[in-house]
Amino acid sequence: MLTSDPRRVTAQVDGVLMCAEYSELTGQLCLRQDGALLREWFPPHSWIAIASAAGARHWGTRPTDEDLLALLRNEVTLLRGA
Repeated sequence: MLTSDPRRVTAQVDGVLMCAEYSELTGQLCLRQDGALLREWFPPHSWIAIASAAGARHWGTRPTDEDLLALLRNEVTLLRGA
């Protein structure tokens, strides 16, 4: 069953609050840093981003909290390298 509320996970990374939000209804994936929109993906890019970071479970279309946390960790690593 699809949910209308986005799945949301947050993590504190080096004093910065990071958040990943995913809407099963639209497939939209947002990454926020201290509340500001940092990145935004729509299908199929959102599904690929999740599957790439967390593995191919559900092909990225129905991520768990653990999947979104893996995405957050991956994105923080990429941001630090930039």
